[in-house]
Amino acid sequence: MTARAFGTGVLLCSVVSCAVYSKKQPVETDKAVTMAYVKAWNEHDSVAIDTLLTPGGVHEDVARNFRGTGAKQVVEFMRKEIAAEPDFKWTVTNSLEDGEKVVLEWAWTATYTGPDPNGKQVSGRRISGKGVSIAELDNRRIKRFADYYDAASFFR
Repeated sequence: MTARAFGTGVLLCSVVSCAVYSKKQPVETDKAVTMAYVKAWNEHDSVAIDTLLTPGGVHEDVARNFRGTGAKQVVEFMRKEIAAEPDFKWTVTNSLEDGEKVVLEWAWTATYTGPDPNGKQVSGRRISGKGVSIAELDNRRIKRFADYYDAASFFR
């Protein structure tokens, strides 16, 4: 009877141990955090931006000459983009994560209203283009996110 009780105890511990192990959440990668940032933009989710950026996190959009520090400035920029391109779709086509940075290759499509690169006002113009973003993370939060693309190419 003692051997049976011991065997049952070992079996029970094994089952409990496996059950606890399987419930552990996977560690989120820097790429996953960066993809969540893109998803937040696509869903116009300004609340998520605050959780994804470090307190002094920077978003740079080089083509638009924008550099925002902190979630408040980034959200203001996001809202301006939504006003000009309410249906934008930011699609990641390729990515690379090296342990220090995440690089995203992407395509952008939208219906745009506002000044084109030559300063001419356009309304409801379909635009599309490609670009690259580089993200630097600190403790699974974005400390710098920089977009690089040729804005004029979106209007060809």
